[in-house]
Amino acid sequence: MPGQQQERTRLASMGGESTCSNVSGGANGSTVMKIRRRVVMMGAARVGKTSIIKQFLYDEFPDRYKETIEELHRGDYDLPDGAKLTLDILDTSGAYQFPAMRELSISTADAFILVFCVDRQDTWEQVKHFKDQIMERRGPKIPIVVVGNKCELAERFTPVESTETIARFDWECGYVECSAKENTNIVKVFKELLTQAKVQYNLSPAVRRRRMSLPSYVGNRPGTTGTKGRIMLKRNSCTVA
Repeated sequence: MPGQQQERTRLASMGGESTCSNVSGGANGSTVMKIRRRVVMMGAARVGKTSIIKQFLYDEFPDRYKETIEELHRGDYDLPDGAKLTLDILDTSGAYQFPAMRELSISTADAFILVFCVDRQDTWEQVKHFKDQIMERRGPKIPIVVVGNKCELAERFTPVESTETIARFDWECGYVECSAKENTNIVKVFKELLTQAKVQYNLSPAVRRRRMSLPSYVGNRPGTTGTKGRIMLKRNSCTVA
């Protein structure tokens, strides 16, 4: 149908270098479109990048902090028109000692989520830095969502109106404030990402998603000899409402 084809075209516009393929095997022998997009989560250390991802994909909140070097998570979604969408979500390190990994992440991503803490101005400054890096390498058309995490805190370094105005109007990015701890607006973060990418599909917080966690190659991490992390798989079904 023309309407469905138009939506597929809009969905395929999310990023220029990602995979989009037709695969047979749908109902009545029809062709199923499979679309894959790479989303990179960036931000300073301890802003809650991993917590946001785990709440979104696994309905979990980590009970203690663990430094992330680089970890890939995957969510598969059935779209209303029968297409299949895979989001590869890369959780990056907030440490400064991995600039080469960060540059590679920027060059290979289809979209970005930049996270800061609403009570720490230094993390907002780091988001500015990442945004400038992304714009310099990828141009102004790449989808970006700026996320203020820990919105449950009473104290913050500036009112929400200030950061949202800068993100939405000065930078022309999406903006969401959330709480990974209280699971507030977590799904909204990824809905806003799809909106920025001109994909008009809502992610329902009520559905279960098939997911996968793939620890990436650590390499020459300080204090280690460089090993591959174990592959951990967690699967379930999923839909996009």
